[in-house]
Amino acid sequence: MVDDFEAFLDDISQCFINRDFQTWRRRLVLPFSFITRDGPEVLKSEEAVMRNFDQYLFACQVMRLDLVDRRVIALEDCNDGTWLGTFETRLLSDGMLATDPYTSTALLIHDDGRFQMTSMLNARGHNEWTRAR
Repeated sequence: MVDDFEAFLDDISQCFINRDFQTWRRRLVLPFSFITRDGPEVLKSEEAVMRNFDQYLFACQVMRLDLVDRRVIALEDCNDGTWLGTFETRLLSDGMLATDPYTSTALLIHDDGRFQMTSMLNARGHNEWTRAR
């Protein structure tokens, strides 16, 4: 299962560098909720997911990111069909950290050999990096 979680993390990392909305969307379950320092947010529609994705692409551009690197910290089976996946995220520009690394936890479901995320705790909001909303 850790291999599946690593594949999930690779997908949700590369999709922003590659500007690949479809990969991001395939890894989310709607409604998708996330908690940032600014509070909770819920994305209920395809349009909301697309707008949010575009704002993260803008943040990637502003920070000149060329690598989003995520590594597994823990994966826990909740025994109810869900999993908790904790990971560290590093955002890099020209080989240098663009921001301090941070840890997040995703609530996941595992279906058909792959993970999908229903919510994320300690997501870093694009507005944190761009002050855009």
